Amino acid sequence: MEGTIIMTYQALMFDIDGTLTNSQPAYTTVMREVLATYGKPFNAAQAQKTFPMAAEQAMAELGIAPNEFDHFQAQYEDTMASHYDQIELYPGITSLFEQLPSELRLGIVTSQRRNELESGMRPYPFMMRMAVTISADDTPKRKPDPLPLLTALEKVNMAPQNALFIGDSVSDEQTARAANVDFGLAAWGMDPNASHQTVAHRFEKPLDILALFE
Repeated sequence: MEGTIIMTYQALMFDIDGTLTNSQPAYTTVMREVLATYGKPFNAAQAQKTFPMAAEQAMAELGIAPNEFDHFQAQYEDTMASHYDQIELYPGITSLFEQLPSELRLGIVTSQRRNELESGMRPYPFMMRMAVTISADDTPKRKPDPLPLLTALEKVNMAPQNALFIGDSVSDEQTARAANVDFGLAAWGMDPNASHQTVAHRFEKPLDILALFE
């Protein structure tokens, strides 16, 4: 129809860690402190491997018993509360949200717990644009299960084929694939050793996303 702008996607869903925020330095510091209370070391290789994982996955990888989950998570959140000042947005994230088309439905799908999500992201004005935020507390299954992403899309009344999920990890890619949603790789935060297989778009920096809507 003449005068109608046909957009590639009508919704963009974002991961947080490694996508919007560079939180790995803080994560490494906090995990080292928490694991010390269990008598366990935590090195850079373990940080790289466990950073993209949901909490339960990371605990299993590090040899923490499942029945310790609530205690471990509480310690992690308490310790992280004093390290939020170490977490920074990647360059270009604020500008990206200022320039994305206003009619886009935007959201967050993260493996962070709800209070961590709200405490860490509250300072950023672009959170006002988020039509939906899904945390690890909001669905019974976590990424890479498709349920969190599908739940987010359902809440904004969006079909999977009209959405793009942007994340940095293999887990994010698996989530998108399982949900039949296109995956956009945030190459600026990705593990350089990761093997990504199903990528619809690779973005070298956040502002590259704007090219989808030119």
